[in-house]
Amino acid sequence: MYDTEALETLATGPMLRLRCPTAGEWLPLTQDWSERWCTLPQLYVDRNCERIGAFETRADDVFVVTFMKCGTTWMQELAWLLLNKLDYEGSKQSYVMERSKFLEYSAMGAMVDKDSITACNNMSSPRLIKSHLPAQLLPPEVWLKKRKIIYVARNVKDVVVSSFNFVRGLNMWNGSIAEFVDEFINNKIAYTSFWAHIVDFWRMRNEPNIFFVTYEEMKKDLESVVKRLCIFLEINELSKLEMKELLHHLSFDNMKAHQYTNLTGLLKQSYEINENFDFMRRGIVGSFKDELSDDHRKKLDKWTNDILQQYGIKESDIFGDF
Repeated sequence: MYDTEALETLATGPMLRLRCPTAGEWLPLTQDWSERWCTLPQLYVDRNCERIGAFETRADDVFVVTFMKCGTTWMQELAWLLLNKLDYEGSKQSYVMERSKFLEYSAMGAMVDKDSITACNNMSSPRLIKSHLPAQLLPPEVWLKKRKIIYVARNVKDVVVSSFNFVRGLNMWNGSIAEFVDEFINNKIAYTSFWAHIVDFWRMRNEPNIFFVTYEEMKKDLESVVKRLCIFLEINELSKLEMKELLHHLSFDNMKAHQYTNLTGLLKQSYEINENFDFMRRGIVGSFKDELSDDHRKKLDKWTNDILQQYGIKESDIFGDF
């Protein structure tokens, strides 16, 4: 049984903190995982928690794991195409969320009536499964059987801006950007704590079953990321023509125009979305520069430095200069 504690937040649905019932002996990173809390919707416990703990994996499973709004859909589309022999026609026939299921999706709101775990169980192999869960809450089999994990990280200030616009657009948040920054720092937003999520995977980045990459790296040199990912997925190197076509398909403008990767229309079927909501907004590095005030940026920078000092690292160790 997982330990939980209720939270008072500005989210429109009830939230709680949850932690692993054991020390997480199945994880390759040695630490007391029972002390690692994660904030999640109450529905996660009601619908998903125990079933994800017992989720059975397959030898050819690949998991795309991120904190929310870190380039998840971008990586899902890339990985799905590599795993499916660059089947662009197939990618135009169904939403990326149908081709790459979201493991804990049924916890994302009372209006989501899909059983996301059964949907994952019913996928044909090779399965590409998305999750925003931190390392300690992923199915233990992922670690025990060393299933492939693609992890994408993104700088915190862009994540805050993108996450705020996302949850506000879906009417899942009732507060201001200032209140969102405060609740993010105080681990009251879904999937926080942010830095524990990122740093745990960064520290495990040299594990043979983990492919760690940043959104910033993907924006700077996507071709190099694709080449590394082909090696990780044990896929033949792409020809120059194949690479050119893939990079065009994965461009932000193309994916935003593509109804099966820009999920605005799909989300309208499940949520009461604000009129101006757009699932894919800007797709740039540094959107925080004109969307966060100086005070908010300084507050996030101080919090980041204080947290990362505890690990003995700097933000640039993970993301480089951006």
